[in-house]
Amino acid sequence: MYAHQLARSLVLLTTIMLVFGLFYLPVRGEKIRSEYTRRTFQQDPGQNPHSFGGTWIVQTQITNCAGTTTESFSKFLSINAGGTAQEISNSLPPSQRTTSFGVWEHFDHANYVYALRFFRFSPTGIFITTVQAKWSVVLAEDGQSYTAEGAIQVTSPSGTVLANLCGTETGTKMVIPD
Repeated sequence: MYAHQLARSLVLLTTIMLVFGLFYLPVRGEKIRSEYTRRTFQQDPGQNPHSFGGTWIVQTQITNCAGTTTESFSKFLSINAGGTAQEISNSLPPSQRTTSFGVWEHFDHANYVYALRFFRFSPTGIFITTVQAKWSVVLAEDGQSYTAEGAIQVTSPSGTVLANLCGTETGTKMVIPD
């Protein structure tokens, strides 16, 4: 009889522990994960020395991959939490070039990659090319500047590759002035 009551008590205790584990622990785990996510991804980029997130003032040089510069321009690059990116440059008048949209990834300590795509138009407004660029970034130790090398492909509206180009760029993180 005593063994039967002991077994019933153990079953009851086990059931209570399982219910507690199923309901309480995941909620606590979510809270921990959410706090970690908030600290990691919503942190002010200026407070994290290894953060690529933020807006960058960038100087870009495009070459024919043999060393001859074909373009040199400035741009703003915004790297967003969640892996998206936008860029706008002064390489062409706004009527001849769209804003770039893209994605980015973090590889390790100071190495990132971002890829962008935009459209170019003739001075009369006719769609003439799509430009895709992939940039390999090395973030400076202080997180306030970077250097990058890029591979750029220009395609016609039908998808024919018109040019493969190379690029280098240097970026400085935009900050609120004193």
